[in-house]
Amino acid sequence: MTKLLPRTRLHDPGDLIAAVPHLIGFHPTDSMVVLVVQDDDIAMTLRIDLPPPGVPHRVADQLTAPLSRCRSANAVIVVIGGGSGDPPEDLPHDALVDEVDDALHAARVPLLLAVWTRATAKGESWFDYHDVGTSGTVPDPTSTTLAATTAAEGHITYASREAMAELLAADPPEALSRRATLLNRRAADTPHRLDGTIPPRHQELIHAEVVRAATRKRPLTDEEVADLAHALSNPWVRDSSLGYCVGEHAQSAEALWTELTRACPAPERAEPATLLAFSAYIKGLGTLASLALDRAEQAHPGHRLSELLRAALDTGLSPDHLRQLAERAAETDWTTPPNPP
Repeated sequence: MTKLLPRTRLHDPGDLIAAVPHLIGFHPTDSMVVLVVQDDDIAMTLRIDLPPPGVPHRVADQLTAPLSRCRSANAVIVVIGGGSGDPPEDLPHDALVDEVDDALHAARVPLLLAVWTRATAKGESWFDYHDVGTSGTVPDPTSTTLAATTAAEGHITYASREAMAELLAADPPEALSRRATLLNRRAADTPHRLDGTIPPRHQELIHAEVVRAATRKRPLTDEEVADLAHALSNPWVRDSSLGYCVGEHAQSAEALWTELTRACPAPERAEPATLLAFSAYIKGLGTLASLALDRAEQAHPGHRLSELLRAALDTGLSPDHLRQLAERAAETDWTTPPNPP
């Protein structure tokens, strides 16, 4: 399921389909995308893998929690792929569209439009599920205003979900092993405080590397990865770093969290991966947030913050709520012990 990027006005079904890759961060295949529209703006996007024919599924149940927050809105369903059918009369997954329409009705989110297309590429045909004979073509997704807007904001639209996942592929095992050895030494030499404060050197290190990530051309060294991973393994340092997910350094911070997600060994990988998920969630990049949470959960099963973020993602919590948490983290003085309860 994917929350959404900046609001933009779209009307033609072809424009809506061309927008989908930029809204979710990649060109989907065999997917159902539900666009929640409010006051002519797209307020939320949800993507679900199409279930195999005849296989029991919970697609409608998956939509219930996010849609419950969207009353007074409307919805558009875009089905991509999933079989060829025989357009325009026989479209793939028409029964699933009807099932989701029932779920939308139960959530008091009326369905405005349901269309099918083979892919989200330029020139692909689209067909209306409920108005046989109504069809059109998809404009070039790379030439839309939304494409320019998202590119200007530093977002990349990937060719596929697999290509996006490759962004977070772990470094070679031998590199991770070297860094794990360095991390063990740092943990033995400099144990973390337990008083809820951050050592100034760790705060300065994180800030300096976030700023440097904007212009640094080379990868982090093993020593630098170990220093950063050790600092972030302190939960107070990690929580204070949520503040970098908003503000002037948000883009460079996301680049640093991404690099560290690849570069850190387990279990320390969970910290930058969770920061990346938090950053992606705030920007509406739900798929990237989910992929980053996968990495965090694999590296550290039971990781508390990643579990909380996963629950927020699954229930469709608004990114604005997380943005407020990040802003609060940015305003907090983490060098002062918290007041006792």
